[in-house]
Parts: sequence; structure tokens; C-alpha cells
Amino acid sequence: MAQSHVVSGLVAKRSEIAGQIESYQTEIKHLQAALSHLDSTIKLFAPDVDLRQIKSRARRRRNQYFIKGEAQRMTLETMRDAKGLVCSREITDALLKRKGIDADAEVTARIQKNVLAILYRLEKNKTVKQVKKDGEALKWKLN
Repeated sequence: MAQSHVVSGLVAKRSEIAGQIESYQTEIKHLQAALSHLDSTIKLFAPDVDLRQIKSRARRRRNQYFIKGEAQRMTLETMRDAKGLVCSREITDALLKRKGIDADAEVTARIQKNVLAILYRLEKNKTVKQVKKDGEALKWKLN
């Protein structure tokens, strides 16, 4: 008896995933057709352009919790308020609290990944610096 519920649930999930695949394949066909039309148009205006040299641009998903630049501003503010060494998890917790986000593990991990990307970008700009002590988590400080 319980197996029939399990099997029906699995069948329903399989049907859902198969539908998503069909939908994505249809979208891929439309995008390929649009790309082909663009290639033809480019060749019409500039026949000498080598289309193979045009690199594809990565498509990034925006974070739904922060407007543009807000996460970086809040990260820097959190670091200023801390007045010392701080790890990415502490920054993440502070951001979640400030935004009032009731986060599960997945949302927390996604925001922490975003915070780490911000910290590494700020490190390249020499705004923050990594501090690593033996046996401790990686910490960050403002320059």
C-alpha cells in the first residue's frame, strides 16, 4: 500500500522534470534560432567578422535580497562596526539580521557565497585584507 504512494509520487516528480526538460529544449531552440538570425545580420553588415571569435557572456543571477550595491555597502558597514577581525559567517549573520531575512541553510549559504565574492573583490581593490591565524577560520579586516 505504501509503495503505491511512493511510486505515484515518483511518477509525478518524473513527469514534472520531463516537462521542464521539454520546456528548456523548446527555449534552447528559440534561442538558437535568434542567434542564427543575429549571426546572419552581423554577416550582412560586416562580412569579415569571425563569429567564432565572439565569446559568450556569462549570465549571472541577481541576488533577490539585495538591490545593486547594497550587499557590498552593508558588508563594509558591518566590518566598520565590528572594529576588528570578522569572518564571512559573522558578516552573513549581520546582513541577515539587518535585512530581517528569516533564512534557512540554503539561503544562508547563498548569501555567504555572495559575501565571500564581495570580500575577494574588495581584496583585489585593496579595501580589505585577509588575516589567517593557525587553527582559526579565515578572517577579514579593513585596510
